[in-house]
Amino acid sequence: MKTTFKTSIIALTILFGLSLNAQNLKLEEHWAQPNGLVSAIAKDTVNNIIYLGGNFTAIEPTVPYGTQINATTGIPNFGFDNPNGNVEASIPDGNGGWYIGGSFTMVGDSSRNRIAHLDSTGSVTALFNKTGFDGTVNALELNNGIVYAGGNFKITGEFTQYGAQLNTTNGMPNFSFEAPNGRVNVSIPDGNGGWYVGGLFTMVGDSSRNRIAHIDSTGKVSAWNPNASANVLSLAISGNTVYAGGEFSSIGGQSRNRIAALDATSGNATNWNPNASYTVRSIAVSGTTVYAGGQFTTIGGQTRNRIAALDSTTGNATSWNPNASLHVYSLAVSGNTVYAGGLFSSIGGQSRNKIAAIDATTGNATSWNPTANSTVFSIAISDTTVYAGGQFTSIGGQTRNRIAALDATT
Repeated sequence: MKTTFKTSIIALTILFGLSLNAQNLKLEEHWAQPNGLVSAIAKDTVNNIIYLGGNFTAIEPTVPYGTQINATTGIPNFGFDNPNGNVEASIPDGNGGWYIGGSFTMVGDSSRNRIAHLDSTGSVTALFNKTGFDGTVNALELNNGIVYAGGNFKITGEFTQYGAQLNTTNGMPNFSFEAPNGRVNVSIPDGNGGWYVGGLFTMVGDSSRNRIAHIDSTGKVSAWNPNASANVLSLAISGNTVYAGGEFSSIGGQSRNRIAALDATSGNATNWNPNASYTVRSIAVSGTTVYAGGQFTTIGGQTRNRIAALDSTTGNATSWNPNASLHVYSLAVSGNTVYAGGLFSSIGGQSRNKIAAIDATTGNATSWNPTANSTVFSIAISDTTVYAGGQFTSIGGQTRNRIAALDATT
């Protein structure tokens, strides 16, 4: 006799005393949701478990746009206040919390225009409740109690545009800070209270600066002027070297295709020249290794699909080769693990949806697998946690083919 799914569920209700109630029992909106049709729902009232059956392949928790993820288990913190729009940038606050920026206008139940602060419990704080932006925040960096925010915005009701220095005590901007005249994509602290910034601008304050500049601790643009020919999307610093990635073909007075190393004092390009075939969107430095992510298929003299490790002396690609299937937008390094976020569906030899952890020695994906349902733009690390931000509405889902069990309490 052929046994149907409905017959099996009815059998379970008799055997275990489950209450079959597919007509009236439905999941709360904030619960993890199946990605397809549910045909039957049964609740085990003794063990407080809800069983689902239907035509789905995964159970996806509702975790929109940004959340903290356990760096060991890959499980999101479902108690975090989530934004209502894309998170493009995230950085740790040094106390277990996070600064986030993007296109959102709410975080949790609080109005926050494109920038917000979350404390260590995941709750949005009062910081920035009176400071808002009218456009997307693409870049955030923290330096000595000051946040630099960059993007495609002006501060609501003020004339500060594209880049702003914000006090982390009261959230107020420094209006004497010299701002660029076009979009800022990335910023990094210089170690002396100032900032390196990159983007699409051609001026900072009253000074001509094509797409890359240095702003000193007083908020004034310095003489450092590498003069990039096109968009700068990523920056990293190590010692006296500033690494830049983007869409440019010349920078620092030299022909450099999409990635370069610049002298932090003179702004001149060094001899380091990996020559990427297409856009470099993220750079992270660890020791003598420079990690690059983007849309390239060759870099450092080797075929490397969208992610690579480069020798910081020679610029040659190492043997490390995770081979991402699509764009890599964000990289972060912690110990022997490289975290990657982007558009990919496979990386490090494994199926990984938009987010992955990769062994820094082998290039293989680790078992860490939060799996996001759309693009991850930003990854930041703090101790044993990772904050991921992007365009996704679910992260931390689990494969469940047509039958699943949910904890009715959590």
